Amino acid sequence: MQDSMITSGKNWNIFLTLRDEKLLLVKRKHPFVVFSPIVIIGCLTLFFISSAFVVFQEYFASSSLFFVTLLLLISIAISLITKAIIDWYFHVYILTNRKILELCYSPLTSYVVNDVMLDRVNCTEIDLRSNGILNELIDMGDISITFDRPTRQEEFVLKDIQDSHQLSTYLTQHLLESTPQQAMQQTIWFKQHTTEGGSIF
Repeated sequence: MQDSMITSGKNWNIFLTLRDEKLLLVKRKHPFVVFSPIVIIGCLTLFFISSAFVVFQEYFASSSLFFVTLLLLISIAISLITKAIIDWYFHVYILTNRKILELCYSPLTSYVVNDVMLDRVNCTEIDLRSNGILNELIDMGDISITFDRPTRQEEFVLKDIQDSHQLSTYLTQHLLESTPQQAMQQTIWFKQHTTEGGSIF
């Protein structure tokens, strides 16, 4: 199970910043997350192109102006689709034997890195939330990891993850094994939540 989740590639090694740190897995959101906006953008583009065709045929009767408008609409659609794909591709969750890291990078817009050092916190709970029947069918859900910190409890959420059931089991096993000294003192709870209409596996 572990080998199937590890994403190989030297590009991810730049995030190995600690001594004896090893890359365990790299996970992106489910491809369905980027598929939905692409479909919406495509439908809106077709709607605007159809509207422009009617306008320029009935009111302006200018084929050259319609062609320019067509190119503009297609360019905007391609730009929006490209941004959606890039935002999905560069939003990754990285797990090493020393930390959990969320990287969210949008070129020319934002760069966010959120990490949790595993040797400084205790994992107290892992929750799996799957909203609706569709998410159950495509195995997409949110994995919420609660850490007991000195000041307060905080959650690290992996949103819209593919193979969420398998990954939540893997994280539970890894976090138990990564803190053998504390395994006898605390229990890591694994819970699954579904909204109405979903099912629990």
